[in-house]
Amino acid sequence: MAIARTVDRRLFFVLDRTYLQLAQAADRALAEGSGLGRAQAAVLVYLGYHDGCTLTELSEGTGRRNAAITGLVDRMEAAELITRKQSYGDRRQRTVHLTDKGWSMREEVMADFRDFNTRLTRGLNETETAAVMKFLSQSVDNVRRPAAKSRRK
Repeated sequence: MAIARTVDRRLFFVLDRTYLQLAQAADRALAEGSGLGRAQAAVLVYLGYHDGCTLTELSEGTGRRNAAITGLVDRMEAAELITRKQSYGDRRQRTVHLTDKGWSMREEVMADFRDFNTRLTRGLNETETAAVMKFLSQSVDNVRRPAAKSRRK
């Protein structure tokens, strides 16, 4: 007879529960700081490194679906955080750029994330933090690869 556990210890479920708790904590930290949500904060951070990218690049870079990015960009454009411009190389494409207000808000978001990351890594040294980063990166790569055929019948 199997022993009943109140919490499943399979790695996926631990990661899922951890993600939910961290996402809620990040939402609170952003609300208390810049006042933005995680999705808008992610766009500002990404554009700080890739200003002038396409919507598709923004979608891929932030890990959000194209449909979600379109609405998010609409709202952020209305808030004057970003602007869309016609692409120089392809008139059918538009690129996304931070406005002065967007750059300023990005600085607030970056400060929020610096503080949050400091709290998140408290008690971990550089080697341990690097190991966590490597594991998270590798785990995504692992699940993107086709799974080996199962022998279950």
